[in-house]
Amino acid sequence: MSEPHSNTATESWKALVTRLPGVLGAEFTLENGTVREVHILSDQSRSPKQIVRDVQSAMLAKFQVELDHRIVSVAQIPGSAVHRPSRRLRCEQLELSTSREGASASVHLLADGKRYVGRAGCDLSVGGRWRAIAQATVSALNQLLAPGFVFSLDEVRRTAMGEHQAVLVGLLLKSGGKAEPLLGACYEGEDPNFSVALATLDAVNRRLSALPSPEEHEEVQTP
Repeated sequence: MSEPHSNTATESWKALVTRLPGVLGAEFTLENGTVREVHILSDQSRSPKQIVRDVQSAMLAKFQVELDHRIVSVAQIPGSAVHRPSRRLRCEQLELSTSREGASASVHLLADGKRYVGRAGCDLSVGGRWRAIAQATVSALNQLLAPGFVFSLDEVRRTAMGEHQAVLVGLLLKSGGKAEPLLGACYEGEDPNFSVALATLDAVNRRLSALPSPEEHEEVQTP
């Protein structure tokens, strides 16, 4: 008999399942520590049977949780509602300025021909500068999201990866009272400051295309 599961474990399960191809959302229902229902929201890029198999395999491999296919239900949204053009992001420009009071960072992103600019202030330390770059990048990214969705900066860290240095950026995607952790990484190049911006973009690459844009929100609100 498998060990009972806690409600806190479901957050890790959802974080895993929503990374699977075609999956937009997931909910797990527990009863006395046993998984009774699994509800999946997906697009139509994969069949429900494929999605159920993916969920079963991922849960077993990662958490050693075996799911009966009969308790997994899949609701699919028509392609027109979820197939969005890929918002290809590029960090076009990074500006840093200093004064006696501190420093400031300005990050310019390009997505589908549009420019998004984010700014943030900081102290004169290296850590403060890197955090400001990540925060400015996040501020620019939030301009691509519909109301009700927001990225927030959690942590910026530099770490050794073998013989090289890497930049790690942790973000939170907040929506509907929930916060989904996201992680981005980039090897430190000739310009460490630019690597921070790239690591921040890496954190959102897989999620951004599935999130509604301000334009889509306006279309929904239009009577």
